[in-house]
Amino acid sequence: MSQKLVAEFRKNSAEVVRVHLTEFKGNLYFDVRIWLQEKPGEPGNLKATKKGLCLNVELLNDLRQALEKLDQAIEEGGADGQG
Repeated sequence: MSQKLVAEFRKNSAEVVRVHLTEFKGNLYFDVRIWLQEKPGEPGNLKATKKGLCLNVELLNDLRQALEKLDQAIEEGGADGQG
């Protein structure tokens, strides 16, 4: 198994969201996962959590379309339509 860190952003003071491209048994996957800073204040001390999503790269366009629909729903006023 090999993986490449593609992107990351801070969720809050103790958690980071990381996006990896992973090869496993000849298949490519993208993994979007929350990483926890085990000792706050010590950079680089991160541990992967079970909170995340790992999908075959063939599903990337489906996820992209779902996120575009989510963005549109937010612009239209959110979950209750009241913006």
